[in-house]
Amino acid sequence: MRYNIYHICPFGHGFNIGNFLIQQAVRRIVERHCNGGVNFITIPAAGFGAKSGLTKKTIYDINQTASGVIIGGGNLFENGEIEFDKGALRALRKPMLVYSSSYGHIYGPDLSYVRRTDAINDNELVTLLEHADVVLSRDQATYNHIESLMRHPDHLVGGCPSVYISDLANTEFSKGEQDENRFPLLAVRNPEQMNIPLSQKMKIHHLSEQCIELMESRSNEKVKVLCNDQRDIEYAMSFGKEILYTSDVYEYFNILNNVELAVSFRVHTSLPLWSLGRPTLNLSYDERSESLIKTLDMEKCDLNIIERRDSIKDDLKNHIENMPDSVSIPPRWDELHDIQVKGINRFLDKLRPVK
Repeated sequence: MRYNIYHICPFGHGFNIGNFLIQQAVRRIVERHCNGGVNFITIPAAGFGAKSGLTKKTIYDINQTASGVIIGGGNLFENGEIEFDKGALRALRKPMLVYSSSYGHIYGPDLSYVRRTDAINDNELVTLLEHADVVLSRDQATYNHIESLMRHPDHLVGGCPSVYISDLANTEFSKGEQDENRFPLLAVRNPEQMNIPLSQKMKIHHLSEQCIELMESRSNEKVKVLCNDQRDIEYAMSFGKEILYTSDVYEYFNILNNVELAVSFRVHTSLPLWSLGRPTLNLSYDERSESLIKTLDMEKCDLNIIERRDSIKDDLKNHIENMPDSVSIPPRWDELHDIQVKGINRFLDKLRPVK
C-alpha cells in the first residue's frame, strides 16, 4: 500500500536552507505515522510557472494521481510565497493538510506592529483554508489571525516540526564531532532582507560584531558565520570570519551538530540547535518569530532586538555570558508534538492509496 502526497512548499529566492529543513521535518514526521509507503511529490509554492502552488495544472495532476496534498510549512502566508487559482481550487477532490504555515506583523517606523505589504489577501487566505481538511498553524499569532477571519472546524496551533529534527534525523545527527571540536556560531541575516525600520537596520552589523566578540571571549574558539540564504553570503564576508553555507539539508545537519553555542538571527537555525540541546540565543525582530518562540515556551532563549533596543548591549552580554551548557526542552514541545501527530493522523485517515 503506497500513497502519493503532493507537498507544496516554499523554496525562496535565495534557496533558504530553513525551507529545506522544514520540508525534511514534515516528510519524516508524516512518513513515520503513515500506515504505508509515501511518494512525496515536491511542488514549489510559487515562482515556477504552471507547475507551482495550487494552479490549474497542479490541481489537475493532484486529482488524477494524488492521495492527498500538504501545504507547508514555512512563511507561505507572506512574501507572495504561494500561488493558487481560486476557480481550480473549487475542483480539488483530494484531502488537504495545511501544516505549520505562518502569518505575522512587522515593526513599522514608529516601532509598533503593522501589517506586511506582502501578506496574503485575507479573502484569498479564507478561500485556501476553506478547502483544507486539517489546519495546523505554526504559532499563536497565525492562529489568532485565521480565527479572526473564519472558524475552521479542524484548526489548532501545532508549532513547527523542525524542533523535532534531532529525533527525526537521528541517524545523521549521531555522526557529530566530539565536544572539543565544536565551534561557536553566528547565524546571520542580511539586513537588507530584514523587514525592520531603517533606524534599526543600520545597527545590525555592529550588533553582530558584538555577538562575535562575546562568543569568542566565552568560548576561546573562533566564531564561524552561517548563511541560511545565498543573499546572506556577501554580508557575512564583511566580518572577516570563516563562513558556512549549504543548500543541502544533510550538510546543514552536520554543521549544526558541530556547534558549541550560537547566536542566531534565523529562527530555523535556533530551533534545530535547541532540539540538539545546544545553547543558542535567538534574536527576534518580528511577530512571526516572537510568536513562535512564545508558542514553544522558549522565551528564556530569545531576545527581541527591537523591543530591547535601549539595553541591547547589556542584554547580549548577560545572555551570552550566562548561557547554560545545554538547553532543557520544556514540556510544551511534547504537547505540540501530540497535536501535530493527531492532526497528521486525521489527515492520513482520509487518504486512499494509489493503485
